[in-house]
Amino acid sequence: MNKKIYEFFLRFIGSEDDSTTQGLYKLFQVALFAIVIVFFINLLSLGKSSFGEWGDFFGGVLNPILTFLTFMGLLITIVIQQKELKEARAEFKRSADALDEQSISMKRQSFENTFFQMLTQHNEIINSIDLVNAETSVTTRGRDCFKVFYNRLAKEYRSNEKKGNGKYSHESIAKLAYKNFWRDHESELAHYFRFLFNFIRFVDESEFKEGLYIKLLRAQLSERELLLLFYNTLTEQGKAFYPYVYEYQLFDNMPKMKILNKDHLELFEKQAYGE
Repeated sequence: MNKKIYEFFLRFIGSEDDSTTQGLYKLFQVALFAIVIVFFINLLSLGKSSFGEWGDFFGGVLNPILTFLTFMGLLITIVIQQKELKEARAEFKRSADALDEQSISMKRQSFENTFFQMLTQHNEIINSIDLVNAETSVTTRGRDCFKVFYNRLAKEYRSNEKKGNGKYSHESIAKLAYKNFWRDHESELAHYFRFLFNFIRFVDESEFKEGLYIKLLRAQLSERELLLLFYNTLTEQGKAFYPYVYEYQLFDNMPKMKILNKDHLELFEKQAYGE
């Protein structure tokens, strides 16, 4: 019986079954019980009362009823206000979520615009590089220059290795070879490495560093570029790359078979190679 009355109460006030409605229903039960008590007290006193008290009976019954109706009106008002507040909070949350999504979308769009502009600039820097062979007068341009760069570095390394005659470590020979190589080619490569470093740092400092952007950038680097980056990172001018080498596994696609000496692979932890 109580369940059916409660269901009727819910339909009457147009609310859902929650903690607030349950509390209002308990107040309703108390008020209804009080009216019934007053009614029966007045009813029992009818036979003992004078005709003048007959009006007091109706007044005694009517006043609680009117009070009860006023109380019910107040309950309904509270429920309506609660529903409106709940709907307003839900709408506010939807609006806030929509604004957050819009803000993130705008940030990503701005980031991607800058990213692809920098990617274009990176390729333009590569395409602007040219090397002229003093002996044959043949000019090499763009990404093909890195093949020439690496061959010259390898030549310098073999020369230093031969001069060292086994007295120096493979690491020290590599650093010396790259130092001599850099002295001759800093004008062609300094801009390239500075821009590449700032490109990676731009992605690393953004909110989207966990995406595919670094992988996309890494995929743009040719085998010879990765090999030069490997030896550049071992030197003073390239040490800023060091944390990014591990963070983004920059040597993942580097051809290990083309390294100047297999012992050089041990100069970096396996994480740098994506292992």
